[in-house]
Amino acid sequence: MHAFSSLTSRIQLSTVVAASAKQIVITVGANTTDNATTVFQPAEVKANIGDVVLFNFTQGNHSAIQSTFASPCIPAHDTNVTINGFNSGLRPTNNGTAITNLPVTITTNDTIWFYDETTCAEGGVGGINVNESSTETLDGFRRNAIRLNGTATSSSASPSSTSPSGTGSSPRTSTTGGAETTHPNSAQQLVVAAFGAVLPMALAAVLL
Repeated sequence: MHAFSSLTSRIQLSTVVAASAKQIVITVGANTTDNATTVFQPAEVKANIGDVVLFNFTQGNHSAIQSTFASPCIPAHDTNVTINGFNSGLRPTNNGTAITNLPVTITTNDTIWFYDETTCAEGGVGGINVNESSTETLDGFRRNAIRLNGTATSSSASPSSTSPSGTGSSPRTSTTGGAETTHPNSAQQLVVAAFGAVLPMALAAVLL
């Protein structure tokens, strides 16, 4: 009897939560200007657990993809496998004749970042439950997206910026037993070889 009563209470609680849940609409692509920062309208919303955020694709060819603050324009799952983020894929609307939507049920009070694949590098991003009193604000997220030009992350560096490539003129260094050794490049080796060949001839000329 107690088990039945407990089950009934849980069902009633679930019903109350479902009844109080809201649907929050974010329109995607309704902007008629070239300002990419307005691709999501509104770009920032507040939602409680159980609420449904509905991305409504009305114009253009856009998407709504969950990401992270450090990597604004990369799917969240690609940078953190523990995040099973939402990803609408591109949704062509055929000039507004093929309107689709993506419902996202909110299961956390944490900030959820998202972006549009088409306009992210120009600031086409948004957030759910953004804590504007923290260091991770929507403006900061947007600046990250623009600064990274839609690629990489704010905590990673391009291999080309950290290691030499091709036939550069800078000598390379290596560390052995805690000591750094400098190795001459090909140009330096060529000068040493030429000097070694000329020196004996110069000495012979002096002796004669």
